[in-house]
Amino acid sequence: MWGLIPDRLKSLGKKKFKEKLFEHLKDREGFKQSVYLDTLGKATCGIGHLLTKEEKEKYPVKCLVPNNVITKWFEEDVATALKAGRRDAKVFSTDNDDVIIGLVSVNYQLGASWSRKFPKTWKHLAHREYDEAIQEVLYKNPPDKEPSSWIEQTPVRVKDFIKTIELLKEINNGSR
Repeated sequence: MWGLIPDRLKSLGKKKFKEKLFEHLKDREGFKQSVYLDTLGKATCGIGHLLTKEEKEKYPVKCLVPNNVITKWFEEDVATALKAGRRDAKVFSTDNDDVIIGLVSVNYQLGASWSRKFPKTWKHLAHREYDEAIQEVLYKNPPDKEPSSWIEQTPVRVKDFIKTIELLKEINNGSR
């Protein structure tokens, strides 16, 4: 399964971009064919797919899910995250592939409405206040320096997002 890019993803853009995106999500999400509970206790399977109520009824925890179902879930989840990531990139005035991959990854992990869950981070990014956005990602209340729940649960994902923010800063400061 890992050597192939799902057919529906082939129409999403440049081959190099698709391959980088697929590999990034695969590396960050991992792959499990059986349903398990994630760090928040949510039923998950495949490549980080959160199961819907109907899917949980059909595939209970520890149930093995067919690869074709997992591939379908992944294709749908990536399409949703890619649409949201490109939307975010437009707001931030960039078409840089690495930034878009970073934004797609955030949308894949946190959902396409992540900006509503993290309004301060979004506001700082929209106003090109990159250092402040990074502080919001790292800390619950930046002046107090207590680590955010996000960095405690998935530190690699937060570090990835910080790299994306730093790249945005570099692009928008004219050095790239």
